[in-house]
Amino acid sequence: MLLSNSQHLGKATNASSNASSAQPNGKQKAALSLSRRASLALRHGHGFCDDGDGDAPGGGGGGSGSGDDTTGGEVVAVLDAPRLHAGAGGGGGGDAAAGFSPHENEKIVQLLCDFESGFSLMLDRIKQNMHSCKEVAGFLKRRAAIEEEYGRAMTKLSQGILNSKAEEGKKGSFSDAWRHSVMLHEQVGENRIKFAQTVNAVADEVSTLHKNTERSRKQLKEAGYKHWKAVHESENALEKAKSKYESCSEDWERAILTREQLIGTVSTMMMPNSRPGGLAKSISSLQIWKQATSTSNPAKVQKQEDDARTRAAIANENYKQQLATTNNLRSTYFQTHLPRFIRMLLETNEACDHGLQTQLIKHARDLEDALMIEAGTLSPIDPEKLDAGIVKTVENVNNIGDFEQYMMAYFQNTKQLQKSDYQYSPYSMSPEAFFLAHPKPVFGLDLTTVTARDDVQVPKIVDRCIQAVERYGLHTQGLYRVSAAHHAVQKLRSALDKDDDKVNLDEWADEISVVSSALKLYFRELPDSLFPKTMYHAFIEAAKLEDERLRLITIHELVNQLNDAHYSTLQALIGHLHNVQSLEAENRMGIQNLAIVWGPTLMDCPDASSFDPSELRLQSRVVETVLANFHRIFEM
Repeated sequence: MLLSNSQHLGKATNASSNASSAQPNGKQKAALSLSRRASLALRHGHGFCDDGDGDAPGGGGGGSGSGDDTTGGEVVAVLDAPRLHAGAGGGGGGDAAAGFSPHENEKIVQLLCDFESGFSLMLDRIKQNMHSCKEVAGFLKRRAAIEEEYGRAMTKLSQGILNSKAEEGKKGSFSDAWRHSVMLHEQVGENRIKFAQTVNAVADEVSTLHKNTERSRKQLKEAGYKHWKAVHESENALEKAKSKYESCSEDWERAILTREQLIGTVSTMMMPNSRPGGLAKSISSLQIWKQATSTSNPAKVQKQEDDARTRAAIANENYKQQLATTNNLRSTYFQTHLPRFIRMLLETNEACDHGLQTQLIKHARDLEDALMIEAGTLSPIDPEKLDAGIVKTVENVNNIGDFEQYMMAYFQNTKQLQKSDYQYSPYSMSPEAFFLAHPKPVFGLDLTTVTARDDVQVPKIVDRCIQAVERYGLHTQGLYRVSAAHHAVQKLRSALDKDDDKVNLDEWADEISVVSSALKLYFRELPDSLFPKTMYHAFIEAAKLEDERLRLITIHELVNQLNDAHYSTLQALIGHLHNVQSLEAENRMGIQNLAIVWGPTLMDCPDASSFDPSELRLQSRVVETVLANFHRIFEM
């Protein structure tokens, strides 16, 4: 960062022999009362308004450290006229606003030169401008690529549809409207490609502006820091010359005191710390003084004093020369070089501002034009071309007329349907073959028929399967929940349906799940489920009762109404399931699990079209209630 004017003035003034500290000049004192509105006006491009003293955050200064008392939020009052920016508050559609007037430029240059951060402020502002240019250029490049990709894809898609020779689609008014709509899409794609070219051109202009601004900033930064470096090196040399001069003057002072003490002109012993300046500098100075006073040769002491005076004179001359050189470099830098570089930076910044705004306005106009062209393509303003718009084109499609034409053309080569019903003609099997195939069928027969035929209370297949499961399967996990392989179940079903007396279920001990699945299949294929269809809704309504005691009494009464075959078979099955749930710890099949498995198997809705899936839960509740109260219901 460049050294502030106050820092340079402070160093030079401290070196001067007739001034002890730097004091603010009259212009700097007058500057202390300026409101921070000046910096905000410069930053936002508005006029200086003298309508109040409201503070604004940020300020325009470069921080503390200047020679005057100005803080980071105060600005030197060098712009005493209102801001005269061109086109302020102007409406849209105009060209980019012009920059500062020459008079304003000079006032801004003067303002920036009075602060240590003026040069850095302009460099940072231009850097912001460069970043904005880079961001805009990148966005426009990507926007152009997207628009071009969209336009080419739309054109290719439309041309593919127009050049297609497929005959599968609808004909008539729809075909004409569809082809016209695709042609409009092709035109939209071509317009997008043209717009992409204009966006790409603007992006190239902004990229060029970014490169030129970057090059100018770099050159001005290097040149400005080159002159500042010369001033900085000269100030360092001045500090060294001043230190040399002060050191030689102290030696000369010490030599004078030594000589005077030897010749007796000093009446009292003078210690180095008798006054705040001079010899009282450090412990090393005290030691040197003691050595000098211990010398008893007057000629040697005089020679030391002469040598010290000569060195002090040479150092004084060198210090004065370096002071003049440094002040000359500083004056040239602050009065010529710094204003010139800030002026050129300001011009570079204004050029970048104006160029970027101009290109963005051009892009905005191109975008408006492209959207207007696209809107005019899809919805023409010309009254004579209103029917060519995409909405009107689609609205003019006559679906009914197109269908009638298609239907008449289609019926020309077809015959009229014969709608009379086909008559069922069953195959007539010989009595011998039928008896051999189904000597004693059990699956799919009504419970009453089977029990009457075999003269039993419970179908033999039910008894035999229950006995086999209780011998070999009560400890099987997931009993009745885990189904066996379909082909194995069908094999056992065929054997039982042919002659269940000849089937040895002990042979299925290792595959007891096949037996349990066959038992479930038997109940599932009953023409009338174990809980009869005629009583289905009565059982469902009973299951809806929330009072458990009332629900048990109602279901108990319904069970008692079953015919003998259904009642005896239900008693046998529920007793078996009661034995299964008693070993729940081993087979993991409790009352609730068994009810979920057996509910849909034992109950069947009489009207499948009106079945409500929520009734599955109620079916399970019926079985759960009967199973949980087995001894009460069947009075066991």
